[in-house]
Amino acid sequence: MRRFVLLIMIMTLVPLSALKAETADEFDPSGFWTGAILKDGSVLPVEIQIDATQGGYQATSRFPDWYFYFPSRPETVRLTPDGLVIEDLLAGDAVMELEPRFEQLIGAVGDDGRRIHLKRSPAPPKPLIQSTPTSFRSKDGTLISGTITLPQFGGQTAGIVMVRGRGCVVGLNGKARFFAQYGIAVLTYDKRGAGKSEGNCETFTFGQLTDDAIAAHAHLASQSKVDNQRVGFMGESAGAWTIQAATEKLKQNPNASQAAFLVTWIGPSTSIIQQQISSAATYGESIGLSKERQRLLSEVSQIIADSSLSDDDAFAKLDAIRSLAEAEGWLNEGFGPDDIPRARDEMSNLWLRRFEYDPADFLGSLGSLPYLAVFGAKDPIVPLAENIEALRDAGTDVEIVVLEESGHGYDFDESELELPSGRAFWLFEGPDTGFTTSTLEFLRARGFV
Repeated sequence: MRRFVLLIMIMTLVPLSALKAETADEFDPSGFWTGAILKDGSVLPVEIQIDATQGGYQATSRFPDWYFYFPSRPETVRLTPDGLVIEDLLAGDAVMELEPRFEQLIGAVGDDGRRIHLKRSPAPPKPLIQSTPTSFRSKDGTLISGTITLPQFGGQTAGIVMVRGRGCVVGLNGKARFFAQYGIAVLTYDKRGAGKSEGNCETFTFGQLTDDAIAAHAHLASQSKVDNQRVGFMGESAGAWTIQAATEKLKQNPNASQAAFLVTWIGPSTSIIQQQISSAATYGESIGLSKERQRLLSEVSQIIADSSLSDDDAFAKLDAIRSLAEAEGWLNEGFGPDDIPRARDEMSNLWLRRFEYDPADFLGSLGSLPYLAVFGAKDPIVPLAENIEALRDAGTDVEIVVLEESGHGYDFDESELELPSGRAFWLFEGPDTGFTTSTLEFLRARGFV
């Protein structure tokens, strides 16, 4: 009886404005919706916030499985006699019919068999994290722009300085927000010359990027909410060399805050020149080049690194390979913009001339420093066997994780798979959770989470 009376009391408190719409014409879609997109037995969770605008509505979608990425741009919402349409949602327009009694939306996305089901839900609380723009100066005075993402609970936390891979790239904060939710402070930053950072992307050197990472580490360690004894590095792809060199350099300064751990994702443990030569065959094969053309890819790195050649002789050899690659249509696939010169005066600015490093001595002196290396078994850029071999005798706390289905990236492309029973199964695109799962387990086991 008590339960019955309580229900009556709650029902009488519901305002008339919150009662369900009985027809699509009366339907106001504003609010928060949760549900899923489905195809061939696979489910992709989705959260959608719909807001009223002047003259209509717009939707902002978020896919929780894509936890690295920012919310999508606002999508246009159109009301129809039967329900509503969200334009350009993932794979096409989401055309949904309103189920009026329980106010749910059911329909299709695009024309490839995807279904969608949404229902009203309470908006989730904001994550207990805070992202704040920041900046710091590198050793040469260059101002580097970044973001510090802090968990908003507990006392001092461990910290991660995230260092991105090759190229003129900005700091991405999707990963920062992810790790901050687990209680870790994260600093991301734009490479010098990229985003809001000072400097020149076309001329920065490996030494400068190493100094930038050291300055970033000191900056994060100086924050009042960060335990300066528990700040480590995470390097992606070529960023692995940067954090190896930065940690090695920090060891030479006992007065500096030291790296507490290292995490590399698809990052080499061999030298820069060895990686460039070794990946020529695996990468060349992945883009469909013949064995002879794979040999030319490797030869480019060898020519650039050959100190016995004059720049004139080296350029003549490289120019012949570049002209051949251009004529055959694989120049842009085979080489980055600073891999091979188009003119003689570009020789000094080639990536392999600005980037020289071998982590062998550093890895041999790791000692008990925690080190996690996550590789993709299908990575054509960082060949698996030799990079694992380089870590075989490194330190006493080295953990190696190999993700069998990953390449040089974190995402699975969409594809149709077959279950053991022979039934079709749709794999939605998204990150390989092996990267984050193994990293959290590694950090948690060592007291950083």
